[in-house]
Amino acid sequence: MKKYFFLILIFFLMPLTWPAAVKAASLGKTLAGRILLNVEKNGEAWYVNPVNNNRYYLGRPADAFRIMRELAIGINNSSLARIETSERDKKIGPALAAIAGLKEVASTTEDVILRIASSTPAYDKEMTKRLSGSILLQVEGNGEAWYLNPKDNKKYYLGRPTDAFRIMRELSLGITREDLAKIHKAGINESLNQYSQYEHKKVTTAANKSFTIDLITVDLSNPKLKIVTDTAADSNCKGNCPAKSLAKYALAASAFAGINGSYFCDSSSCGYNYTFYPVYNTRLGIMINEDQLKYWTTGPIFAFDQNNKFYYFKDSREFGSVANFEKTYGVKLQAAIGNKPRLVQDYMDYLIEWELDKKQLTNRSVHNALGYKDNKIYITAVYSATIPEVAQVMQALGMEYALNLDGGGSTALWYNDEYILGPGRDIPNAIVFREE
Repeated sequence: MKKYFFLILIFFLMPLTWPAAVKAASLGKTLAGRILLNVEKNGEAWYVNPVNNNRYYLGRPADAFRIMRELAIGINNSSLARIETSERDKKIGPALAAIAGLKEVASTTEDVILRIASSTPAYDKEMTKRLSGSILLQVEGNGEAWYLNPKDNKKYYLGRPTDAFRIMRELSLGITREDLAKIHKAGINESLNQYSQYEHKKVTTAANKSFTIDLITVDLSNPKLKIVTDTAADSNCKGNCPAKSLAKYALAASAFAGINGSYFCDSSSCGYNYTFYPVYNTRLGIMINEDQLKYWTTGPIFAFDQNNKFYYFKDSREFGSVANFEKTYGVKLQAAIGNKPRLVQDYMDYLIEWELDKKQLTNRSVHNALGYKDNKIYITAVYSATIPEVAQVMQALGMEYALNLDGGGSTALWYNDEYILGPGRDIPNAIVFREE
């Protein structure tokens, strides 16, 4: 009967309402042990394991059985009896018999209640709290499954399809894709298909220093790939500009991968959320801050035509304008983003250190970068590094070209409906990748 629990769990979860967002750093802990229903994506069901606060997909029977084998906690009858039973299960005779470990099911519910009342020890609140949110399997019975609901710390019998349907309808929690993305999935590396992958690994530079990085690879040869550079502002903005989370950019574009974009002002003294750097708004077909392209101080540009061909301009004046680009190359622009400093050019470290401020030179924090080599884009986060060290990491990765992006509190990486890093603060622009 235990297999029915998972089948019902997958197909019949019904949501409750979650009234407020919680910071990503604590969301997995806050929702530990809950069964979540993605109300914006086909009703996908996830279980948040209270052991590691990671989420596990319950979409297919094979996944569910794996979760049962790997995550369920075995419990004997005497311990199970010390966890308070839900009100619904107090009315179910066979379930109560299982609770008490009775070899024979009593003829009436009342009889079972009387028999249990005389043998059940006092409830163990400490053990209940410790196991809260767990899926429990009776090791002395027939492997009956129970769910210890963290909302009321009572156990719910999951032995029959009707029981599981009722419990999940009552106890599951609806959640948006953006909030679900803040809870990490189990595992480290991941790949959606042959055209993209995510890795968490170490890289050693020529200076013999080792750095931890997150790396998302996007193959530009993917025939379904579309590249989107997007801005929160629909026109030039010099101050008090709009900004939004990376998730909102990604979800609006139905993107599978993305990263935060260019540097921007984070105070009213320089125009809150103002960014100097040009970014092409793919949605609108216009270049935001196109007037900045004529200055040598603007720096390099990464651009892509509608066939996903990559173009690098070490100086924004070489790009000129959208019209100039399209006339020169005989193509339509699909996406483009500028920022400073350049990190790698022609496989060499081309960082101009006199362009960096003291913080960029000495402060070790997480920094983001875009890299290109072999017709692939590399979305990168380098941990505990200075900007010069980020350049060394990108060179160690063999990049032909690499461009620095905003870092620190703005850092965010998105892959397959998950914040690999972030969400960080709201940002004025981003680059995301989707499949048609």
